Amino acid sequence: MLGIVLGVGLGLYGVFLVPDGPRPGGTLLSVGLLLALVGNGAAALLVRWLTGTRLGPATVLIGWMPVVLLLAASRPEGDLLLQSSATAYAFLLLGGLSPIVVAVLGGA
Repeated sequence: MLGIVLGVGLGLYGVFLVPDGPRPGGTLLSVGLLLALVGNGAAALLVRWLTGTRLGPATVLIGWMPVVLLLAASRPEGDLLLQSSATAYAFLLLGGLSPIVVAVLGGA
């Protein structure tokens, strides 16, 4: 249950923070992307440590993925929170892969 709640929170904050961050030299260093990579990985490690199983980190992904995909879908009014960009695609890829990497690479 903790993993699902952490995943929902990380997904919600991450989508809103993808376009935000410092721009040294005109290149965006996305806070949302950092949150997806480090936050999802840390939450998955925490859940793995608490449960002691390889299935535990997947609960973070179970909470994260529906929230992110729901907020990335366009509405009939044309509103869109996660716009099509390289940063957004990296957010989706790295946010989805970090709990899986924690589950696979951790010791038995």
